[in-house]
Amino acid sequence: MKSFFLVVLSIGIGLLATSQDITGNWQGILSVNGNNIRLLFHITATNGKYTSTFDSPDQHAFGLTCSSTEVINDSILLGIQIVQGGYRGKWNGKDEITGIYFQAGHSIPMLLKRLDVKEIGKMPDTSPKPQTPKPPFSYLSEDVVYTNTQQNIQLAATLTRPAGDKKVPVVIMITGSGPQDRDETIGQHKPFFVIADYLAKQGIAVLRVDDRGMGKSTGNFTASSSADFATDVVAGINYLKTRKDIDVTKIGLIGHSEGGLIAPYVAARNKDVAFIVTLAGPAVGGQKINDFQNTLPMLQSGISKKEVDAFLVLHHQLVNAAITILPDSTYKAAVTNIYTGWQKIQTKTTLHALVKVVDSNMLGKMQKNYAAFRTPWWKFFLAYDPATDLQKMRIPVLALNGEKDAQVEARSNLAAFTKALQKSSSKNFKTIEVPGVNHLFQHCKKCGSLDEYFALEETFDPATLVIIGDWIKSVVK
Repeated sequence: MKSFFLVVLSIGIGLLATSQDITGNWQGILSVNGNNIRLLFHITATNGKYTSTFDSPDQHAFGLTCSSTEVINDSILLGIQIVQGGYRGKWNGKDEITGIYFQAGHSIPMLLKRLDVKEIGKMPDTSPKPQTPKPPFSYLSEDVVYTNTQQNIQLAATLTRPAGDKKVPVVIMITGSGPQDRDETIGQHKPFFVIADYLAKQGIAVLRVDDRGMGKSTGNFTASSSADFATDVVAGINYLKTRKDIDVTKIGLIGHSEGGLIAPYVAARNKDVAFIVTLAGPAVGGQKINDFQNTLPMLQSGISKKEVDAFLVLHHQLVNAAITILPDSTYKAAVTNIYTGWQKIQTKTTLHALVKVVDSNMLGKMQKNYAAFRTPWWKFFLAYDPATDLQKMRIPVLALNGEKDAQVEARSNLAAFTKALQKSSSKNFKTIEVPGVNHLFQHCKKCGSLDEYFALEETFDPATLVIIGDWIKSVVK
């Protein structure tokens, strides 16, 4: 779910010629929640056309391809599509660019400094991870484009399907939160490609899709909620129904993380869905998921449960203010009043554990941070109860959650899946806690570390692939 400040970034960049030489290696440091995150841009020019690549070394993300760079006189704009933000700065003509990194309504000053090649050090291997599929493939792969007519959005996708003339079952992959490409790429990992490759070899076609605003898909990602993304899934279903090589009675959905919420949402409203698989899907509701993601690191750092509960009181009040108070000026005043009132009733021990410094700057950051909850995505996610749609299921459901998941806790969510599905009309549902794997179904040691997601060699647990493939084959035969 939404917990990374920086997910894997792909950079959007347009070009304008300039006589100045801004090419080279540029490093900046973002200070985020007390952590320093290095960003390294590599800008090159060929025949006056700029191209770039991007690294986030502290997140083990390297060699990400950039798509455009705008340079106008001494100004440079790097648009970072996947976070709906970017970097805007002024170049001093030598070795520094002074500017602002911006993302999802937040902005942070960031100075870029030119680095000599020797200063960069040895870059890690950016070759594909071991599980990334390599040609030649035994199945067919076709890039397709179709339209979400309900919201006038073009969606670009890849359809992989077994060779031959036989009509085959198919699944639509649904990505997790944040803008994602069709492979749900994170660092050098391409989990959706790995899943599609495995299922195609098992006789199951797979449609994997660029999120709106990503890759070759159009649309405004940041103005959209999970309910909007659900209409993109329906557009995929409608497209598959036009194909003569697809068995339209066997269209399924596989959703990861937020996608595991969207899959039952769509299935409850669309009779063309024959089965669903949720991977690290939430079933307890958005507020509980958000509480878990916020409090687990606090508990792991040694903060007591009593103090964490005190934080949650404040957190819930601030989130509610962000969602319900419309004028920005009224909202900002409410944040200050809420915090001041909360502070007055806390013990010195609690305040010492939770609050280091209180000043106008801190209150301003609090106002800005909680403003993120004013988006359509958060408003839907916090209010939606997945159990309401899970109870409406009449089709087979497989729910898989990783034992070591630090974003969507396995046991509580699987218990919620089981409870809701027991009330449904589904005669075939299964919930499984996959041992030893994280939110991305990788075997892990830290298991909640963003660094580890990128660094691990495993992209997706092979045993889980077998579970998914065998279960789907059992329900479509």
